[in-house]
Amino acid sequence: MNNSITVLFVVILAIQHATAQTPKGKFDSKVKSLGVTFFTVPEIAKFTECADDSFYDLASMDKIKDKCFSCAMDTVPISKYGTLMNTKSSMDSCLKPAGQTTMKLIDKVMPALKTALTKVYDKVIADIKAAKNAGSAKQTVMNKGYTTATSVMTKPLIEQVCKMMVQKISKLEWNCFLANAKSLIDFAQYECSKIVKK
Repeated sequence: MNNSITVLFVVILAIQHATAQTPKGKFDSKVKSLGVTFFTVPEIAKFTECADDSFYDLASMDKIKDKCFSCAMDTVPISKYGTLMNTKSSMDSCLKPAGQTTMKLIDKVMPALKTALTKVYDKVIADIKAAKNAGSAKQTVMNKGYTTATSVMTKPLIEQVCKMMVQKISKLEWNCFLANAKSLIDFAQYECSKIVKK
């Protein structure tokens, strides 16, 4: 009987340990739950690992953006690279009548995105900086950053960012975005996806 209780206790502890998530794991899972469909949680984890140092180094929003683009391309699994390039090509074709491209559209909306995300960026960076100034180990610093990022990354924030973006783009650009982004993100869960530009 005692052996059965011991085995049960060990199994419960093992399950609890296996399902316990680190702050980074919670963030990666939250990103997925906010609508990312193209990447799995382990793929998101590779991306965030790639971008970690930029946050730890207290990089500017522009440097973090550049690092994130680089990480996105570097961490896309080879099995999904074709899909990503096809999506970009489809988006470019859709935007062509307006003399626009995917990358130019990203550049066009970036100022609005930065405005919408400044408070979030400031909060995450302030918490990372405070943890660094307290002499915390890098993992502790990053845990603090991920905990903060997880708490501020919400559906209302995504709605706000989306609405700011929609205000800055044309009807064609918005329609092209909606038609092509669905292979990457589930926008149906956001009210913003129902906006019809005239």
